[in-house]
Amino acid sequence: MSDQFKFGILFGDKEGRPPGEIAPGWDIAEVPVALQIKPFESNANWKKKKIEIESWNLPPIRVASHLIQFWGLAATGPVDEEQNEFWMSRSFSRMAELGVETAGVYGGFFRIHEGYSNVQLMDQALEFVNLMADNAGKYGITIALEPIAEMDTLWPRYLDGLKFAQELCRPEVRVMADLNYFLKINQPFSDIAVEPDYCMHCHIAENNAQPGLGDREEVLMNLFRVLRDIGYERGVSAACAWVSTEGEEMDFAVETGKSLRYLQGLRERVYAE
Repeated sequence: MSDQFKFGILFGDKEGRPPGEIAPGWDIAEVPVALQIKPFESNANWKKKKIEIESWNLPPIRVASHLIQFWGLAATGPVDEEQNEFWMSRSFSRMAELGVETAGVYGGFFRIHEGYSNVQLMDQALEFVNLMADNAGKYGITIALEPIAEMDTLWPRYLDGLKFAQELCRPEVRVMADLNYFLKINQPFSDIAVEPDYCMHCHIAENNAQPGLGDREEVLMNLFRVLRDIGYERGVSAACAWVSTEGEEMDFAVETGKSLRYLQGLRERVYAE
């Protein structure tokens, strides 16, 4: 199955979620930086946290998300450059310790702000992404910009993010495809095939819950066909709000197991066509 894309799972993005109870079989895991790595925490605290994360017996942690969040961190508008520099240095060094290869960066951090010209905002964005690329390059990590289909951001569409990454011309900077944001403004999945090598990661969610609920089977099949046809071998993460399908009490192992089997079944069907 080395020629097929891999299924990943985002862990530890909510307090109380038991990441050590994920069902076995997922190919990779995705760590939320701001919620688990916490770059503003001391190195002593990080050492303890890393030991805790390693005790959860997760699949290989190859992807990161939630790169900047909270504490007033921002890429555009009123920016604290010193804060950003410290955060990036700590973030990427700690991600590397966990084995992260791709760091997803939410497009919502690149907002259009009143009182700033488009030129100012784009200059800020370029400076911020170059700062990330400088740090990522030290550890062989690739950045995946995630357009979020909101028009008050600098690159709302997938093709906008692709153009930004191409014009920046940094080998560390690529893009991410998120299913929900494609659907939100009716972007065709064929956009991913415009530059196949630029798509570093994919996010999927099922109507704000886990894959297997709702009515997105054909949507997922269509996405998977595009990934198959471009020879995509990287990750497709279930980055979603998990809900219980067997009563009020949440059993994380049960639900993640159900979703994984569902996704594996769809993938099998697509590659068998």
